[in-house]
Amino acid sequence: MARTNGRVLGEGRPLEAERIGVGEERAALPAAGPPPVCADGIVAAHRAMEAEPEPVVPGFEALVGRPARTFRQRVEGRLAAAR
Repeated sequence: MARTNGRVLGEGRPLEAERIGVGEERAALPAAGPPPVCADGIVAAHRAMEAEPEPVVPGFEALVGRPARTFRQRVEGRLAAAR
């Protein structure tokens, strides 16, 4: 993910991502918006998604009416919308 973001957002410049510990993530969450009571659940969900990413569902296109985009396509689309 950091590699894709770096190529798209950094326009060729290197972008580094640093994994933070559970405690640091939990402490940073309230500043990002969610209430402190939700921090443990959010951190646990993040770790679970890293360990076992969700598969792409075959019925996605039928559900939303378009094919799924790659992560790169999503980043490029959001960047274009922000410019």
